Amino acid sequence: VDDDTYALAYTSGHNDGFIKTFTIPADGSSITEVFSLEHDTAYGVNNSLVRVDDDTYALAYRGPGHDGYIKTFTIPADGSSITEVFSLEHDTLNGSGNSLVRVDDDTYALAYGGLEGDGYIKTFTIPADGSSITEVFSLEHDTLNGSGNSLVRVDDDTYALAYGGLEGDGYIKTFTIPADGSSITE
Repeated sequence: VDDDTYALAYTSGHNDGFIKTFTIPADGSSITEVFSLEHDTAYGVNNSLVRVDDDTYALAYRGPGHDGYIKTFTIPADGSSITEVFSLEHDTLNGSGNSLVRVDDDTYALAYGGLEGDGYIKTFTIPADGSSITEVFSLEHDTLNGSGNSLVRVDDDTYALAYGGLEGDGYIKTFTIPADGSSITE
């Protein structure tokens, strides 16, 4: 969040979704919890949290009904509060193994396991204030499995995805995603 403030999205022992902030000095001599928010009291697993701007964050996770959700939150630099801004249920069937990355100032790409665990990548537009989340494009890149996703940016429009495919075998694929998220090409 800033030089000594960190945000953590995690799942509780009862599978509820939480975000907490902590302060950790540069020398690592202490870890102090600052604030805690239980953002989903029903279910909140497979979290992937990214920064949108100075005080806005987007969280992709598997929520109630095992559906796919993205929420935005405001967290000030000192971590003294966490405020939910907007929520979108982007997949009403499944939303596992989330990996959310920034494409440009207001575009984000999400790799996850969707219907029947198949591999999907979707793009979304999220403004700097987190006031909305709009799905732009969707690609089903693996019709058999798409678990344990890790999506990383390679260059301006190239992304690499490591994931578990058929029978849990390891796969790496590359994709081209333009800055506006209008397409996803394997």
